[in-house]
Amino acid sequence: MEILNSIDGKATQQAIEKVLRQYRTYQLTTPEDILPTITPKYTLDMPSFGGGVHSKVESAAIKNVEHYLQAEKFFDRFNRGFYKLTKKERQLIIMSFLEEVPKFNYEISNELCISERTFYRMKQQALYKLALALRVEVYEEEVKSS
Repeated sequence: MEILNSIDGKATQQAIEKVLRQYRTYQLTTPEDILPTITPKYTLDMPSFGGGVHSKVESAAIKNVEHYLQAEKFFDRFNRGFYKLTKKERQLIIMSFLEEVPKFNYEISNELCISERTFYRMKQQALYKLALALRVEVYEEEVKSS
């Protein structure tokens, strides 16, 4: 438990909110067939060309494929951490950060039938757990040495 006590709460919250913003960015810039779903994922295997000069179209296509592969890797990692949360914590994170139009805190607390005080406690705990699951927590020593 000493390890948990040495985590910088504010820096960790900033780190997990950065990951959630990255999720939203990938969500907006990635085609639907690559976005996380319950159905099987499809991958795109590009043929490798050895040592040739690429046209602008080929370079753009390669850049897009790299973006999609990076997005797919991010979603896979995010989902593994996300599903370590309880169902209510996942609902809270989705409504607060991941929906197309995120809801206000009071709307979420009403929808989940919990008080606003409980909502804020659950939200902080869910973000903390997600940060630990995704390994983006920040320790006090890291902050001091920066």
